[in-house]
Amino acid sequence: MSSVSAYYNGKTVLITGATGFMGKVLVEKLLRSSPEVKAVYILVRPKAGQSMQERVANMLKCKVFDRVREDCPNFHEKIKPINAELTQPKLAISAEDEKELLTRVNIVFHCAATVRFDEPLKHAVQLNAIGTQRLLELARQMQNLEAFIHISTAYANCVRKCIDEVIYPPPVEPKKLFDLVE
Repeated sequence: MSSVSAYYNGKTVLITGATGFMGKVLVEKLLRSSPEVKAVYILVRPKAGQSMQERVANMLKCKVFDRVREDCPNFHEKIKPINAELTQPKLAISAEDEKELLTRVNIVFHCAATVRFDEPLKHAVQLNAIGTQRLLELARQMQNLEAFIHISTAYANCVRKCIDEVIYPPPVEPKKLFDLVE
């Protein structure tokens, strides 16, 4: 086992965007590569007429989980869905669920985002920027947090020919953008 895989053993992880393409791959890789991971909380919202529970059940039926299902048939017991909505204040998480996350989570992977090119600007900003800010506010309160990993949306720097591993200054101050979309 690699040191990276071993690191997650005994840890509790929170993942946003777990029902999306990147999120599913991350959940599967984590469960398969670190079989002793303690728990994987996933923030899920009802969508397209499906409840949170239905979305999670459909996610776990995906082919990507075939290998982990074969190695560990009860892998789903480690997945703890939390009803949440990133565009809402306090992520619309219940007080009970919030308390559980604040006391148990060690690592946060933030994968939730809209990557639609035709998304209305207001919704894209609420989900991709304000939702990230709200998740960071929650993470700052986590008593055992060791890492917060943000997986950014595609094409974030599409106007650049070369993208370096640096933090680029935003074209507009975030607060001003948030105020404008409101």
